[in-house]
Amino acid sequence: MRLVQTVVTFLLIGIFVVGCSAKEASNSNEDSELTIYTSIYPFQFAVEQIAGDTVTVNTVYPPGADAHTYEPTSQDMIELSESDAFIYLGAGMEGFSENIASTLDSEDVKLIEMGQYDELFNGEKSHEEHDHHAVEDDHAQKVEIVGLSGHYHTGDSINLTAKIDESIDYDHLHWFTLNPEEEEWMVVDGQTSDEFEGEAEVNGQQIKAELYGEDHEVVAKSEPITIEIDDHGDEEHSHEEGHDHDHGDEEHAHEEDHDHDHGEEEHAHEEGHNHDHEGEQSDRPIEIDGVLGHYHTGDAINLTARIEESIDYDHLHWFILNPEEEEWIVVDGQTSDEFEGEAEVNDQQIKVELYGKDHEVVGESEPVTIEIDDHEGDYNPHFWIDPLRMIQAADIIKDELIKMNPEQEEMYNENFEELKEQLTDLDDQYLDVLSTKENKAIIVSHAAFGYWEERYGINQININGLSSAEEPSQKQLIEIINQSKEHNIDYVLFEQNSSNRLSEVVRKEIEAEPLTIHNLSVLTEEDIDQGEDYISLMEYNLEILDQITK
Repeated sequence: MRLVQTVVTFLLIGIFVVGCSAKEASNSNEDSELTIYTSIYPFQFAVEQIAGDTVTVNTVYPPGADAHTYEPTSQDMIELSESDAFIYLGAGMEGFSENIASTLDSEDVKLIEMGQYDELFNGEKSHEEHDHHAVEDDHAQKVEIVGLSGHYHTGDSINLTAKIDESIDYDHLHWFTLNPEEEEWMVVDGQTSDEFEGEAEVNGQQIKAELYGEDHEVVAKSEPITIEIDDHGDEEHSHEEGHDHDHGDEEHAHEEDHDHDHGEEEHAHEEGHNHDHEGEQSDRPIEIDGVLGHYHTGDAINLTARIEESIDYDHLHWFILNPEEEEWIVVDGQTSDEFEGEAEVNDQQIKVELYGKDHEVVGESEPVTIEIDDHEGDYNPHFWIDPLRMIQAADIIKDELIKMNPEQEEMYNENFEELKEQLTDLDDQYLDVLSTKENKAIIVSHAAFGYWEERYGINQININGLSSAEEPSQKQLIEIINQSKEHNIDYVLFEQNSSNRLSEVVRKEIEAEPLTIHNLSVLTEEDIDQGEDYISLMEYNLEILDQITK
């Protein structure tokens, strides 16, 4: 795989010389429609339904391809380089498309990575009965809370901001809190703006914001954030035994060889210069604000050193400490109270130190830790088999299309509303059929149908893992066969774009009948010839589920 991706990257360099020339000629025609490529079929379907004939859209996958193992051809690369946009899954779930996107980044091709929208994979949904108007599912997670500190002390001010997507039409908002060991969220009285002000009183308290329409229906809500309180105990930070901040010659005298250029070797805190100031400041007069709950690799890190006015200092430095390293390293060029960096190393620590005119340390912050979560292996990428998550994806795609073609905004919004209604009706059909079933166990080729379990209670017994290439061990295969027998499964579901080799082994072992279910990642030639689309294939899947569940 790595060799293929390397070859593809070098191939792209040559191809883009031709591709760019062709694109310039294409762009000279003001009346030309947009050309968009997608990875999986559901993205293509959403573009077709929303943009109509204002966009030419194709998937990079040939009919019937296995989306988990496919590698692009040189012709794919040429066509992609000439397009206006590439919509792909990414986020560690689609290796080849991320490699393509990385190379296309230098081209005039808009890159739309759907995998960066966490709400598509872990959005909060009620899995109770659908009320036919659950708009909170349609716009969930278009509200982000910013301003959370890595930790607070008891009594500290909490200042948060709800960053609201411009596409959200709402009338008012409310903030809510949930304390540990409580079950009900409590509305915060008097907090109705996008700015939250509170006080750190309960460790582990959660806070969220919800947006409401004129009829007080929820139209959007944030992910909850958690307030962590760490008062640092008296032992660690008391002003003991005449510790007067002169730090002594042994600990902080840099006179012999520290010439204030602060290079990495000189400022790596060697020669006894450990700056840990144990027992020094009881209340840490320097706090670092702005650390997020987690980052993705490459995300910007923006921190602020909040320094008490009582501190008399001449200059400051920021330091980093990577995991498994022992020495703090000064960050070159960062000498203000604002830190700017990039998330590259998980569990990297960052701190700030203040110095007097003679370069003696007069204060330092507690370190903050940068946690990187790229979701690789954590997320089930197959969100599109849930119609409500498809509404969210279509909404994101609609907004991107409007940015590219603003004169069509009214039409795109109207078409999206029609698509949303179709998908909502589809969800209702699934609920109506499956809510009456008691044995909802199914056996499938690979774990592409987990979101049906969350939404409709389908018990997915998968042979392969989240990728069709993740085959089970012999022991796991025996367990799959045993589970199938325990649930009295009469059918094994093959997929439209899989070799289904192990599925056939299991089918024979349990003496079950074969049926085909559609994972919708790609269309087959037969699907195309018969004019099938997302809606018709999902309706077909429901017929299969109705047949095999009991």
